[in-house]
Amino acid sequence: MNFVKGPQRDQVLNLGQYQAAVDKRLETWENQEFASRFWEKDPTLWFPKPQPEIKDRMGWLDIFEPLHTHLKSMFDFAEQLKAEGIKHVILLGMGGSSLAPEVYQNTFGNSEGFPGLIVLDSTHPNAVRQIESEIDLSKTIFIVSSKSGTTTETMAFFYYFWHRVSERTAAPGQQFIAITDPGTPLMKIAQDRKFRRVFEGTPDVGGRYSALTLFGLVPGATIGFDVHQLLDRGWDMAQASAGYLPESENACLILGAALGELALAGRDKLTFFATPSLVSFPSWIEQLVAESTGKFGKGIIPIVDEMIEDSWAYRKDRFFVQYSLNSEMSGELNDRMKALEAAGHPVAHFRLNNKPDLGQEIFRWEMAVAAAGAILGINPFDQPDVQ
Repeated sequence: MNFVKGPQRDQVLNLGQYQAAVDKRLETWENQEFASRFWEKDPTLWFPKPQPEIKDRMGWLDIFEPLHTHLKSMFDFAEQLKAEGIKHVILLGMGGSSLAPEVYQNTFGNSEGFPGLIVLDSTHPNAVRQIESEIDLSKTIFIVSSKSGTTTETMAFFYYFWHRVSERTAAPGQQFIAITDPGTPLMKIAQDRKFRRVFEGTPDVGGRYSALTLFGLVPGATIGFDVHQLLDRGWDMAQASAGYLPESENACLILGAALGELALAGRDKLTFFATPSLVSFPSWIEQLVAESTGKFGKGIIPIVDEMIEDSWAYRKDRFFVQYSLNSEMSGELNDRMKALEAAGHPVAHFRLNNKPDLGQEIFRWEMAVAAAGAILGINPFDQPDVQ
């Protein structure tokens, strides 16, 4: 058993026969000074020679202090929407630009008087019609969210709704905001069409690592939940995983070692179960894991939204993950997870004190998945089949 507990972090890994391999990996990493080099963004942790999209994609490690300067403007903007009686915020985005905000809406909900967030990430005409039937266009704000500013689906959504809003007002730009990296085509469109607000992203953070950047925080702020707490919990976990700490005491690297070593041993089906309030969170982890590790015939396969079965129903290719909120512990789920452990399956348990602890979990998985990439011999930050 590997047990890590401390301020803002609870993690128990029951790995059985695989514990020795994980311990050996952590010892190797300690000899390599893996943690300190990770924080230095050393690309040779993954490959002997420098590779593109490693060092320049690790900005998520040190975003916390700079992002605090944006909190007031985000909260002020959210209060403006509330005062104006805005009923809905429609996020036009795909993948990393949409999954975290959707998790925030599903987990926290919109506070009283604040608009509800709806994510449009499907190009099926019925999906667009369904959303349009649920909203009052005159009481809706559209967030156009794209790091590159060129995402085909996102821009198609934008042009459609720009046309629809333009039919009703001479100043459609007042109902649109953009979140994009500096200098993108979307930035120019936003300026030319006089968007209400433009929030500039952080260029050295990839889309699937952007949950704690403006791409996640701005939509979260519009629904009235305290993104300051979320950001601070992420910062707590970052500090608890600092480069000067031994690798064997680093919760993120312990999880990363487990992910990588179990995948090498054939336990590459990462299967998630959660108590009701946290049931949306694994969907965000799913994309992070799948896009970061699934390339060149390698990878870890995340499995979410699956009904839990009796232990005999699973092959020896699973690594189970349980997420629980302290206020809604499930005896039945706990019993099922214990049965899986008794049958020899590795299980990871994560217990959160409250919902804002998701901030620490986002950072935990970002660092862990990146570290696992070093074991699997892949670049966790590039996306060869996406761009």
